[in-house]
Amino acid sequence: MSAWSNGALLDPGQVYRKAADYCAVQDRCISEIQLKLKSWSIDTGIISSTIEKLIDEGFLDEKRFALNYAGGKFRINGWGRLKIAAGLRARSVPASLVQQALSTLDNDAYILFLNTLLFKKLKQLGGNTSENRKKAAFFAASRGFEMGLIAAQLRDNEITDL
Repeated sequence: MSAWSNGALLDPGQVYRKAADYCAVQDRCISEIQLKLKSWSIDTGIISSTIEKLIDEGFLDEKRFALNYAGGKFRINGWGRLKIAAGLRARSVPASLVQQALSTLDNDAYILFLNTLLFKKLKQLGGNTSENRKKAAFFAASRGFEMGLIAAQLRDNEITDL
């Protein structure tokens, strides 16, 4: 038996069912499940067996998580590749899956979003001056876009209609 946060004792079957319910809400990675089970004061042996069963039953899939995380963070949050990669690494996703997830991002949509982001920021700052271009570039970099790509877009796309 293992303890849970409310003090009730859980057997391995109950731990699995609660973890499966947690995974059913949204895609999770292995490290998130490990943290959740540790927060429930579950024994490490039960954690390992629960994670193995969750993987076998399809509740946990690191590849699916990485692909959905990358796509969602780009489409919904407007994050660049660098910030997405950092988020995946922080969740202990293997480097090969990080690269695979980043490669699924549509490059045309990525550049279009970056251009739109830069245009809006320059408009907000009040014009296409050298100082404002630097501020817009740092803003885009803080969103996780690559500085080389930012510089190329600012250089190649003269933004004059603000």
